[in-house]
Amino acid sequence: MKQKIIENIENPQVLERLYREDKSGFTNEFMGLYPEFKDSPLAQFWQIRLQGEILTEGKEEDLPDTQNITPAGKFDLIYTVIAGLVCGTIFKIPQIFGINAQNFITDNIAFTVLPALALFYLLKFDAERKKYFIIFSVILTGVLYMNLLPWQDGSQTRMLSAIHFLFIMWVLLGAAYVNFDISSRRARMLFLKRNGDTFVLTGVIICAGMLLTMLSVAMFGVIKVRIDNILGDYVVVYGLASAPLVANYMIESSPKIINKVAPFISKLFTPLMLIVMTGFLIALIFFAKDPFNNREELIVFNVLLGANIAVIVFTFSGNSENHKSVYNKILLLLSMEAMIINSIALSAIVYRLFSFGVSPNRIAVLGANLLLFANLILITIKLIQFVRNKAAAENVENGMTVMLPYYAVWAVIVAMLMPVFLWFK
Repeated sequence: MKQKIIENIENPQVLERLYREDKSGFTNEFMGLYPEFKDSPLAQFWQIRLQGEILTEGKEEDLPDTQNITPAGKFDLIYTVIAGLVCGTIFKIPQIFGINAQNFITDNIAFTVLPALALFYLLKFDAERKKYFIIFSVILTGVLYMNLLPWQDGSQTRMLSAIHFLFIMWVLLGAAYVNFDISSRRARMLFLKRNGDTFVLTGVIICAGMLLTMLSVAMFGVIKVRIDNILGDYVVVYGLASAPLVANYMIESSPKIINKVAPFISKLFTPLMLIVMTGFLIALIFFAKDPFNNREELIVFNVLLGANIAVIVFTFSGNSENHKSVYNKILLLLSMEAMIINSIALSAIVYRLFSFGVSPNRIAVLGANLLLFANLILITIKLIQFVRNKAAAENVENGMTVMLPYYAVWAVIVAMLMPVFLWFK
């Protein structure tokens, strides 16, 4: 239903037919998608119509975030439970069979939660067989590649492959989420926004789980019963594996809740992010830190860069309707600061390449930073035009999503080709 609404958001005849076929399902999915289409006159009409019908009926249980479990909701719940158990059990394999846990998790972490979420959307959209074949072919190739190749001890390319296979699986998840409508800018932006929502809710779930775990250990400690080993071996493992799946289920079942919470959180943290980034750049000048010769500082630069871009994309998706919004001006400042940080990081990477020689890590980071720099230039230009009311929100969103295929290509190169050319060093 969701994908059909996205594809026909400007087609009144199809929307009317979808509504008549499944009123509750249409209302649930449309209300969850409305924030992304609220600039459309037809979407505004449907939002008013659906709200009016809900109010006319006067029944709270007819709202999209109802506690009544529909057949689709039952499937979501059952799948989430099964997938959580399977993913958690995969992480228990080293303990069960006595194999090297670090190597096993490094090789296979990419092929657990993300493919499980991709399968969820394939089933939800009743995808064609060829889409299942594409997804599972890539997953199987990755699993065999990571687990059968002769990695050297302490291999840099092994860790790089594991990290970039995570990105490849994320791209596959995106393809499944948009039902392989990967050329659509709006579909890509919806997927990026869903990632932000899922990340926020996953963080809340993990924090709540940590609090419950600590309370449980403390309570049982009072009566001299130790449960920390049990919790660590089972509850923590299965809980961490299940957290993103549970977050996804909560968003699917009650989209209105997260659509209210996530924008509030983004508006709260965006100014704080600007303060932190500005303070970091000022401290960098006065304390004369040297990312050119300090690898750890260079890693911090890249982590900050990634976090900055994530905040820009997530926050803009909730403030794209108003070019005068102060948050869009904050995002413009953040993008400019990100360009400064990226310039320093690129300079440091090039310096380290010439000073310390070529290594797999330096090649991978250089390519990623060049792509990020190009993406930041596009985003900054589009944000300047948008703030000055000389470009539409769609142009900014296109600047945010247009580089995704290039990231995917680079991820494949690093994950599959670089280890072979560098003899799995």
